[in-house]
Amino acid sequence: MFKCLWLLVGLVALATSQEDKPPNNIALQMLGDKAKFPDSSVTNDVTVDSLTLIDCLNDDVYDSEDAVAEIDTEEEYLCAFISFQFNKEEGSGIPHYADEAEATERYPLFKKCVDNVKQWNSETDETVFAVNFFCDMKPTEKLNYYGLHYENEDDGESFGLGSSNDPPASNGDLMQLFGDMFTMPEPSVASELTLDDLTLDDCTLTSVYDTEAVVAEIDEEQEYLCAFIAFQINKVDGEGIPRYSDQAEATKRYPLFKKCVDYVKGLNEETDDTEFGVNFFCDMTTEEKDPYSSADGEYDHFGEFGIGSSYDGGESEKDAAIMSTSSLLVISVAVANAVLLF
Repeated sequence: MFKCLWLLVGLVALATSQEDKPPNNIALQMLGDKAKFPDSSVTNDVTVDSLTLIDCLNDDVYDSEDAVAEIDTEEEYLCAFISFQFNKEEGSGIPHYADEAEATERYPLFKKCVDNVKQWNSETDETVFAVNFFCDMKPTEKLNYYGLHYENEDDGESFGLGSSNDPPASNGDLMQLFGDMFTMPEPSVASELTLDDLTLDDCTLTSVYDTEAVVAEIDEEQEYLCAFIAFQINKVDGEGIPRYSDQAEATKRYPLFKKCVDYVKGLNEETDDTEFGVNFFCDMTTEEKDPYSSADGEYDHFGEFGIGSSYDGGESEKDAAIMSTSSLLVISVAVANAVLLF
């Protein structure tokens, strides 16, 4: 008898709790133009009708480590995405979306960011990562913020991660910015080094590998690993190998990159007439370089790099890369040749 009464009381309390929440049409009025819903094609067919929208207005659904760790179902991702839009601050990050098409484009970016934050928090107790205004940005949109922080040395204005005169940005801050643009290899192929052994602020720009002088200085494992991170961050869409999908691929490509760096150093030591450099061939296998050669095994500069003769396949890997140091165009062709043949 008493058990039945307690069950009845519980059911009444639950019903009352649900009735106290405004219906979705009220929440929709509260959202107004501050949130757009992505097409169901990117939400596993979950729609707003599956949510209690009033629960998706407060940023406590994503604004703590514990809250992010609990985001698991599609409904929870979508609810957090709605709250993320609703709580956007004017002038900070991407403005409120114009339409459903933009929400559809940005929802997968947001989900990936949430997953990254969950993973990073699970891997360290020293830093708490969070969902912030970078979480719906494309990589190129994030770079704009880092450029203002890092490169505007003259005006010293504070923006994004801080002014150029500030101390280096923390690894945690930079992971928020660049975390989906590079992947660390397994420590087993990097002398057991991890991201904690690097100052990530030193490992984001091409200047750590893009001249003969800096390549010649790459000697320690930290320097190879730092250059490998910058190499990934600065990949150009549609050129060479895309950014890596997972740690297994980064683990495969890191030794290729190291070997290429050593090869370029060796070539530069052998001649003063030619400058060789690290380029997009440096993480490719031999088989992946083959398509850049013509069907008869000759390398066609005209088709891919705009100038030069085909590689004769013979005497010297450097023959196809000789150039005049007065011509930047020829230098770039030579660099491409040398690493292709590597």
